[in-house]
Amino acid sequence: MESVATMTGKLDRDDGLDGLLVEAADWLVRLTSREATTEDARQLEEWRALSPEHEAAFREIAGVRNYARVAHRTRPPINRRAVLTGAGAGAAALFAGLGLARPPLGLWPSLAELMADHRTAVGGRFAFAPAAGVDVEMSSRTSVSVIDGGQGISLIGGEAFISAAAQRQPFVIGAEPVRLAVSDAQLNVQVLASMTRISCVAGVVTCETADGSTQLSANEALTIGAGGVVRRARIDGRRAIAWRRGLLIFEGTPLSEVVDQINLYREGRVILDDASLGALPVNAVFHTGQIQNAVSQIELLLGLRARRIAGGVVLLG
Repeated sequence: MESVATMTGKLDRDDGLDGLLVEAADWLVRLTSREATTEDARQLEEWRALSPEHEAAFREIAGVRNYARVAHRTRPPINRRAVLTGAGAGAAALFAGLGLARPPLGLWPSLAELMADHRTAVGGRFAFAPAAGVDVEMSSRTSVSVIDGGQGISLIGGEAFISAAAQRQPFVIGAEPVRLAVSDAQLNVQVLASMTRISCVAGVVTCETADGSTQLSANEALTIGAGGVVRRARIDGRRAIAWRRGLLIFEGTPLSEVVDQINLYREGRVILDDASLGALPVNAVFHTGQIQNAVSQIELLLGLRARRIAGGVVLLG
């Protein structure tokens, strides 16, 4: 990300505010307002992609650095949303950061996702090699940042398959709340709303959690669910990475996890109307290219009813 760092340096000057910084501040406030929509998030992505300078300006503002100073002198749209005024500018900047950190219903990317080094859109895929002998394949709606000088990655959200050939120094993978180390292994990592799961496909994966260190061998998975509950289980490694072939395979999988997976591949969000439904077991195979049919299939399988509302939101209950 050296180019971004360089551009940010150019934008950080005291002799006046760059017009792009003003626009970036407006975007940040728009996304943290109660009126924000998924269309706003899409338009922001287009704005950031216009040039490296646009991206650098957004990172400057999203980092809250100089945010109050920029927003206080920005154009009318900021004022119409009544977010920043006079002495309240600092508090509003903090609010803006918190609003992006936890977007309502997850309808648009969080601040951490927006700041990621690599991020895929709905239906997208992306592969890159952060270090020699290491390949990372990102699924749909996934965010990854490079850490430790290229000798590691942080999976902020979504799903990724990592293949690491024999390494002199273990390759590190951050997947909150777990830290992984691999030297000659293949694994699938998921960071979803309801859980974090590490699935070892080949080799050995060392997992560091708050409770200590453990190692996974091929066809073993470690899941950290709500409340930090840790489960270890035998799995079929091929099924864990079936998404790479365009398939989501569930066998006795809790509905909450199924919904999390489906949400990676569709616009909007599927939400369980009753949290207790999350424990219902699901046996199904969904095609990621036809994920729009998944909700209807779940309705038939479990006898549930879906209510579709604005913004691609589906209430399932």
